[in-house]
Amino acid sequence: MPEPDSKEPLNIYSKNGTVITVRSPIRNKILTLLAEEGAVSFSRIMEYTGLSKSTVSGYVCSLEMRELISVVPDPRDARKKTYVITASLIGDITPSTQNGTSDFRELIRQAYAKYDKIDYKEILPHIIKVALGEAGINIDPVIMRGGEILGQAVAVYLVADTLEKTLANITEFWKHYGFGEVKVRSADPLQIEVYHCYECMIMPKDSGKNCAISCGMLKAIFSAFYNEKINVTEIQCMTEGYDCCCIEIIRPER
Repeated sequence: MPEPDSKEPLNIYSKNGTVITVRSPIRNKILTLLAEEGAVSFSRIMEYTGLSKSTVSGYVCSLEMRELISVVPDPRDARKKTYVITASLIGDITPSTQNGTSDFRELIRQAYAKYDKIDYKEILPHIIKVALGEAGINIDPVIMRGGEILGQAVAVYLVADTLEKTLANITEFWKHYGFGEVKVRSADPLQIEVYHCYECMIMPKDSGKNCAISCGMLKAIFSAFYNEKINVTEIQCMTEGYDCCCIEIIRPER
């Protein structure tokens, strides 16, 4: 099955030290499904992609051949099989017309005057991210994984016996280390707002959602709290014109 033309985003995966690129939108869609939902059935892939059995079979076989996915027995019925992703998304390259705005460059020049407690060392990650964005390179999955590593390290100090105490510890941690001001928007679903978000407050407007570190940290912390793997999604970002960022904590359906 041929790959589409080079105008499609190129997703970059890593497995056992080997880099594997995938440009096909359907292949990437299947890989995203497996990354988000874990082991899924063939029928679920058909439902998610909206494609016929024979077409899905071709895509699934090609992903198996490239060792991006593998087949495992269904834990509820050994006669059935499910598919799991066996590689990690580390980024993507997308044809880009983004040019760091003059406003952003002015913010860099005036960092000391415009933001308390920010110096050029602190905004280097923002500058690097904008430079990568101008080249069409997105490494948010790797940045998020870095956030997970940090979250796993501090979870032992932040996770308490109740959700209220855990949220209070998270709020204090974010404030103490300058990540932002945390508030709870809702309890069900659990949505966490971050005001004065360090990751976003100096990024150019319309540069996409930028809270990869916070998402990774919260994913690790709440996975430890609930003692199960959870997912997170950034539902709004300061770079989109909102007064705060908002991250939703997603537990598996029961």
